[in-house]
Amino acid sequence: MAACASTFEGPEKKLEIILTDPQPDLRDNSDGRWHRVVAASGAEVISSISSADLDAYLLSESSLFVWPDRILMITCGKTVLLRAVPEIVRIVGRKNVAMLFYERRKLMFPSDQPADFEADVEMLTPYFPGKSYRLGPANDDHVHLFFSSHKRIETTMDATLQVMMSDLSPVMARHFFAGNGSAAQIEKNSVIGSLYSGMRIDSHLFFPGGFSLNGICDASYYTVHVTPQKEGSYTSFETNVIEPDYSPTVVQVIDAFRPGRFSLVLTSSMEPRLNTLHRIISGRIPGYRILEKSYHEFDCGYAVTFFNCIKDGPEDQAT
Repeated sequence: MAACASTFEGPEKKLEIILTDPQPDLRDNSDGRWHRVVAASGAEVISSISSADLDAYLLSESSLFVWPDRILMITCGKTVLLRAVPEIVRIVGRKNVAMLFYERRKLMFPSDQPADFEADVEMLTPYFPGKSYRLGPANDDHVHLFFSSHKRIETTMDATLQVMMSDLSPVMARHFFAGNGSAAQIEKNSVIGSLYSGMRIDSHLFFPGGFSLNGICDASYYTVHVTPQKEGSYTSFETNVIEPDYSPTVVQVIDAFRPGRFSLVLTSSMEPRLNTLHRIISGRIPGYRILEKSYHEFDCGYAVTFFNCIKDGPEDQAT
């Protein structure tokens, strides 16, 4: 997330494109293609790291990840992520897109945004006709989801866990302001810098406040973005690391920020070995009460579990 005013929009928009076949030169950025993609959305590239299978770009507003067979782009603030779609189509070719997911969480300051979810769908449909859904209640935290499936791809072990946290503990949030440390110190002192051993880390601490982190190893990633300002404090965590039980990771992430409430989204291909993850993750989260829970299976071959949680008892008011 970029250096931000007191009402910065932390909740992100997310675009994932899966190709019909790998493109060996997709990761090549010698022509500046990925800088152009990012610029089209209204963001900038700050830095990048690479593994044998993946390039991870840290942006002024969130992150971009590029594999030979897929692209994942996440932006926040006032960016218009979908303005990057024409640039991406020029690179990959529309006929080579097997599946597209677009996701947008309920925003905190919607009047500040140049477009809402319905306008986003109108922007996407000429390129990729599809279906849109809402996960969660209209009058509480929810996630809008759009998907477009053009070719049935072979089912693989594919899962993504997201934890979207609001109303952060002031005690935890203050560590993410410039002047209270550095990005390297946050990595060292916070569990979020060492969630997965063996990951190469790239992070940035923004002024006056805000923090972003990408971690990668082979084809796996995790990413964390923090908006610590009291007015609209928010943190997102996401990973494609497949674990037999995500509960310990969720507890670690929640404990690092102690939010007043959070939403969890688990998306996976409908592989039999992944089905149990949806049942396990729907269990109790210590210190929190689940407000609502839903499970959906989509005809594109993916399933999603969504739930909202609120903290039990009085919120942490320490400063």
